[in-house]
Amino acid sequence: MNQPPATTAALSGPDGQSRLIVRHALLLTLKPGEAPYQGHLIVGADGKIAAIGPGEPPAGATADRVLDVAGKLVAPGFVSAHSHLFQSPLRGLGADCTLFGWLDAINRLCAHTTPEDIYWFCLHGSLDFLRSGITTAYDFTYSGDLGGGQRSIGIGETTAGSTVNQEPYEEAQIRAKLDAGLRFIDSFSLVPLGTEEEIERRIQRVLAYASQFSTHPLFLKMAISGWVQRASGIESAHREVRFMRKYGLMNQAHFLESPERVPEQQAKFAWYRDAGALGPDFIFGHFIHTTPQIIRETAASGACMCWQPTSNGRLGSGTADIPTLRQAGIRIGIGLDDQSCSDLSDPFQNLRMALYSIRAKYQDASILSAAEVLHFHTLGAATILGIADKVGSLEAGKFADFLVVDPRHPDTGPVHDPLATYVLACGLRNLQQVYVAGELVAEGSTLTRHDESTVRREVDTRMARLQAARAAGILTATLN
Repeated sequence: MNQPPATTAALSGPDGQSRLIVRHALLLTLKPGEAPYQGHLIVGADGKIAAIGPGEPPAGATADRVLDVAGKLVAPGFVSAHSHLFQSPLRGLGADCTLFGWLDAINRLCAHTTPEDIYWFCLHGSLDFLRSGITTAYDFTYSGDLGGGQRSIGIGETTAGSTVNQEPYEEAQIRAKLDAGLRFIDSFSLVPLGTEEEIERRIQRVLAYASQFSTHPLFLKMAISGWVQRASGIESAHREVRFMRKYGLMNQAHFLESPERVPEQQAKFAWYRDAGALGPDFIFGHFIHTTPQIIRETAASGACMCWQPTSNGRLGSGTADIPTLRQAGIRIGIGLDDQSCSDLSDPFQNLRMALYSIRAKYQDASILSAAEVLHFHTLGAATILGIADKVGSLEAGKFADFLVVDPRHPDTGPVHDPLATYVLACGLRNLQQVYVAGELVAEGSTLTRHDESTVRREVDTRMARLQAARAAGILTATLN
């Protein structure tokens, strides 16, 4: 096994004391071109990797804590490049529905939520991500109206009957992720719509609230959630581009996801292209029902793609043609998507769904490797999000967000190929510890920093109220 030289960064606190030393680790750094090796990792006082390399830590290295992992696998925390954290308590809804039917089932409950409901739901989802080894997430926040994905909404229109003040919802979800201890990008929607001036005032309010966390290590950046797939005219694409450029925001748009109304979806690609949206700060989420021309133009623009294999399978959305996209030069990341349509917050399952769906589609086991899908869910995801300098691999200078995984407990047998064992044979049952910034946040399935009974009680109480409100609404509609 080739071993790289040790790398260091001057990241210790004023007293020179490090936060944590990890010894005897089988390191899956996922640094490009670097094979797994036995070594050490040192976390500086600021929660970043101060040193990493083969063998024992340097002589004289000291830290507040020393963790001897006794040969276990140590890998970077997973990055979910496409998530909807507030939907965590909604699993099992629309179990046999495709996208639009499933959205309708979700919307019928969410229509009665308050910002504090959404805070607890987002906290529930964030903690579940951390327990499952996902330490960074791109989160599409709830704006107060899902819209169901079925109505066409144009510039200047408002959502029928909507009097929702969206800012409390946005604030609640940022607060929830910070309270959970999850590293995140916060992506907010531009709907319900109003006049151009009303939309801009809302953007300014949301960004002003977020700005107070600009130096917080968990808060990575703000983004907007593209809405053209559900819009009625190209003006929506131009609006997104104006706000992207004016406020320096990236954009991830759900696009070409559903097998329903495919020609209509494909025609809207030209809206984004002609509005000037495409580029390295633009991501197509799902991007399943493409054409050769769409792929060529996307690749030429430098735009990226985010893949949600478990969600796409559950909703019957289809299988993205990853080999073709990759061959065209499109950068790819993986997300877990909604916990309510991936159901289990399991990035290991997500990796295998990705791998197996493509191998089955092509009837070729060599078309996509274990190492490649693992890259998509870690450094690849961080790259398309523009945060690869902070997370996604274990390298000096990046945040010390890492997992300790034991393939021998429960025993999967001897480790012949660490990367293959990690992707193909390991799962949540082997995930022993989750660290964020060198601090233990989950041990086994137990969170170390939160009282889960409180979260469970709040979620259950609030969901019971929503179910009662929904039932009352159904009864009223029937009587009328």
